[in-house]
Amino acid sequence: MIDVEISSDYMMRETGTSEGTQVKYHKDGYWYKLDNRGREGLTEYLVSKFLTFTDLSPSEYVIYEQIDINGKHGCRSRSFLKDEEEFVTFYRLYQNEHGEDLSRVIGVMDTMEERIEYTVRFIKEVCKVDVTDYLRKIFSLDRIILNEDRHLNNLGLVCIGGRFAPAPLFDQGLSLLTANQSVNWRLPMEENVRRVVARPFSGSHEKMWKYFGEGFHVDARAALDWLQTEPQSKEKEVLEYQIRLLLGIY
Repeated sequence: MIDVEISSDYMMRETGTSEGTQVKYHKDGYWYKLDNRGREGLTEYLVSKFLTFTDLSPSEYVIYEQIDINGKHGCRSRSFLKDEEEFVTFYRLYQNEHGEDLSRVIGVMDTMEERIEYTVRFIKEVCKVDVTDYLRKIFSLDRIILNEDRHLNNLGLVCIGGRFAPAPLFDQGLSLLTANQSVNWRLPMEENVRRVVARPFSGSHEKMWKYFGEGFHVDARAALDWLQTEPQSKEKEVLEYQIRLLLGIY
């Protein structure tokens, strides 16, 4: 594994709607993230590698590699922004437009459908972009990987010259049960999977996936063949279980 030393001059602390504060570094076109609550670096690597077995374009997702940063485990990815481009989250767009927290605004709505439709409508009105297909891909992925941290700061758009387009899929580190404190590995995998709570429109990945529909095709057999070459880990076991369960490969 690559081990890099990065000065604190490149450190950036991110706070927002996710739990806690994560230390990140930005240097020479790369983002570096330290493991914070689990094995997020391993998880980011496994998820991004899994996406190479889908029919999504490589430009639609961020690739992560495991790396040690100042002697601690983490991962890195190339910045997906080109010169003069800016990433704007759904959270920040709403703050800029209305001065309120979008997660709190939709949190008091009665149904998942209301929360989704309100958010999609807001983005379309402000940015002239229909994010339905973007969210379809997001929630198809999150259902498979059991992402528990799809907050409104890792949903967003890339902006340049006043024009907006959906950002690539990124920040899947709190998936594959890596940091779920309710997990008990003495129990069957099925029972642990039931303990996952989704975000941001519903606590159920299944409900959000059913609302939007399937976002991409997976070459499941090829993905499973690849997983057999990876070192053993609980995160790998979860991904294999989900592929077999949801994609019907036994």
